[in-house]
Amino acid sequence: MSTVSGGLARASPLLDDAPLPMLKLAGPGHRVSFVNDAFCALLGEKREALIGRPFVEIVANGESCAPVLDRVLETGRIQVLPAPAALGGSDPLWLYALWPALDANARPVGVIVQLTRSGEAGLDIAAMNGALLIGALRQHELREASEVDNARLQTEVVERLRVQRTLLETQAYLKGEADRLKATVAARTAELRASVAQMEAFSYTLAHDLRAPVRAIQSFAQLALELPRAGSDPGAEYLKRIVTAAARMEELIQDVLNLNRVAGQPVRLAPIEVEALVRALVAENPALGPDRADVSIEGPLPPMLGHESSFGQCLANLLENAVKFVAPGARPRVRVRAEEIPARADKPEPGAAPTVRLWVEDEGIGIAPEDREKIFEMFQRLHGPGRYAGTGIGLAIVRKAIGRMGGRAGMEPGLPNGSRFWLELPRA
Repeated sequence: MSTVSGGLARASPLLDDAPLPMLKLAGPGHRVSFVNDAFCALLGEKREALIGRPFVEIVANGESCAPVLDRVLETGRIQVLPAPAALGGSDPLWLYALWPALDANARPVGVIVQLTRSGEAGLDIAAMNGALLIGALRQHELREASEVDNARLQTEVVERLRVQRTLLETQAYLKGEADRLKATVAARTAELRASVAQMEAFSYTLAHDLRAPVRAIQSFAQLALELPRAGSDPGAEYLKRIVTAAARMEELIQDVLNLNRVAGQPVRLAPIEVEALVRALVAENPALGPDRADVSIEGPLPPMLGHESSFGQCLANLLENAVKFVAPGARPRVRVRAEEIPARADKPEPGAAPTVRLWVEDEGIGIAPEDREKIFEMFQRLHGPGRYAGTGIGLAIVRKAIGRMGGRAGMEPGLPNGSRFWLELPRA
């Protein structure tokens, strides 16, 4: 009902063009608020003369219509009223079809009146006319809604095309920027690699060429010390210092060469017999012999996948540190063992082999928590050269070499003291 009434309220042109006489009455007084041309022609009156007048005044026997109009307002139901003499004529076949005009809340606020003239007029004809009118009004409403929807759809299509065009332009721009950035990164990477290669070659050449004069200084100072002297000679002490300094310089140069070799040589991974390598290193190094240290190798040590010479350098550095950094007068105790670490369950990789972690544990002086990462940096010494010999490069070589093999290196504090260093590579 509310849809129909809303359509009627908006459809004055439709009522105006209707071939049947129609008018609209407002309020309890039933005053004319709208009248079409067919009704004006039927009464022979102008529209201006009818608007605002009570319906009962403009038709013959209008007072008989008032109760029916009231009933339509009260009930909201369609009524049909015969009007044998309503227009003052002799034709008795006129009918008033009365519809309620509803507001937005579906309440009757007026009456729409249609006059029908037919030789067989009756209730069915009035109902049919009502249905035709309502259908026409509904069609008018649907056409209006369709036009609104089409306009909205057209706006959405235009907006989507605009967004799509902007997206394509943005994608093209980003692709161009990405290509330019990729080219820039490739060029800068090539320049950086070339610079690093030049620096490595320069440092290797410099370190290698320094060995000859350092050895000459050390040799001539040693020869000078061996010359016969009369009485005390203060120069002998200076010569001893020269020999000691030259020896340290030789060690430093050798470590720099080792670092360059580890950083520059090709890394081809192959299975390493770890236990045999550890036993060979212990047997070849006098500082690890049974007369100077207790070294325990707890086999079996599983084979690992790596570069054997680089891995041997890492192990040698860790073993030498384990027997070097002990309290004065204490006998070094070193333990070498291994454990397998299965592939992580939360990040499974197809075909991934388990990892082997090789431990080198000592009971030495230990390392403070704030220094446990610093010791793997270049030239980092925690103690003066007078207490413990070394260049501060050994652990940097360990991390660099093990990293080039795709592994990891680290340390943990010992229990109750000392240090526990580990090297981690895939099991072979």
